Amino acid sequence: MNVRIQEVVEYLELLKEDIDASKRFKEKTEIIIAILTSNGELAIEKALIGLEELNSLEMSSYNRTQVWDVISMLESLKL
Repeated sequence: MNVRIQEVVEYLELLKEDIDASKRFKEKTEIIIAILTSNGELAIEKALIGLEELNSLEMSSYNRTQVWDVISMLESLKL
């Protein structure tokens, strides 16, 4: 697995463990982690779609900012 993708996965793991995060947020985050660790051909694109869906959920501004950070990290990997 790419080192940068591993960093993103670790970051998502931390977000998932946040006690203020909703159950649905944690479930979606787990799915995104599974996508990224699958090393599939379109893993980054699929993860980005999942993160966009996360953004539509009710969440704290802190979590929303963290999700945007992850999106930025993944976008930089696409280039």
